[in-house]
Amino acid sequence: MIRTLLVGFGFSAKTFHLPFLQSIADFDLVGVVSSRPDAVTDMLPGMTVYSSMSKALAAAEIDLVVITTPNTLHAMQARQALMFHCHVLVEKPFTLSSDDAKALVSLAKEKQRVLCVYQNRRFDGDFLTVKKLIANNKVGHVRRFVSRFDRFRPTPRDRWRENAGPGAGILWDLGPHLFDQAVQLFGLPKQVLGVVQTLREGGQSDDSFDITLFYENTTVTLGSSPFQAQQTIRFDLQGDKGSYRKLGLDPQENQLKQGLTFDDSQWAVTPSHQHGQLSNGEELHTIQTEHGGYLQFYDRLAQTLSGDGEIPASGESVLPVIQLIELALESAETGKTLPVYLDMKENN
Repeated sequence: MIRTLLVGFGFSAKTFHLPFLQSIADFDLVGVVSSRPDAVTDMLPGMTVYSSMSKALAAAEIDLVVITTPNTLHAMQARQALMFHCHVLVEKPFTLSSDDAKALVSLAKEKQRVLCVYQNRRFDGDFLTVKKLIANNKVGHVRRFVSRFDRFRPTPRDRWRENAGPGAGILWDLGPHLFDQAVQLFGLPKQVLGVVQTLREGGQSDDSFDITLFYENTTVTLGSSPFQAQQTIRFDLQGDKGSYRKLGLDPQENQLKQGLTFDDSQWAVTPSHQHGQLSNGEELHTIQTEHGGYLQFYDRLAQTLSGDGEIPASGESVLPVIQLIELALESAETGKTLPVYLDMKENN
């Protein structure tokens, strides 16, 4: 059994982590760190609730610490857990600076502990479909790739993710997913051009971005808008043999919000009307979307901690994502297209 401490008990903890911790027998949730003990015990009767990570780590034997707190706390709390010789699963972004990211990767190696980042969208069904299409050369050499995560949220909400402050804003919220998927598919680009804006009336942090990653013979565009009221274009994959276009977002997040159980026949199944289409310029084929695998993410983590498996998203593999976000922000501030540094390629 993997004795697990859940740090934070907000939306992320309850939606993206608790269902898996409760469903997979390998994990034994032994405590929760929260400033709202009543909210924890209402959902988890009898659960031990700690007011701080320090108290929890001092009082209980912990194998794995799952960190779901606001972005500004991730690096500090991950370091604290590693110093207590615990394995760590930390929500994205796992740090807000590449220096902190490098330090955590080094510390995890020194302590011989697993540092995993919750890049769960490596296991989106549509992303797995794109990976498969590229691997099977279905579009030929990829020349252009568009990856978007648009929503219709024209009015800012009063929450830390949208208020002013370090780690707030949509680039730090959704950017880690889109950058990570791009790096997984194509590696590191040669140059980065970023446009990061606050477009909503009364907005306190960035709510829109368009990032261009330039590769040798491929251009990747990442973006997010809060004004898309229709079904979003999720992926547009264009190659010299054809193209693939997919609308709509992976269903797993909404299914988790709705409380769908993992044994439900519709779990991680993309509705038929949202399957993507592949064309060679003459024929058009509907491509059935792969089943998503958020459950697989936690299964693989359990296997890794048991000594038999590859980390689903190691801190080292996510380090370039933090560096690219920093470059995108610098590009947006200066209006310049920036080169990707050599040391990033050495760390990938």
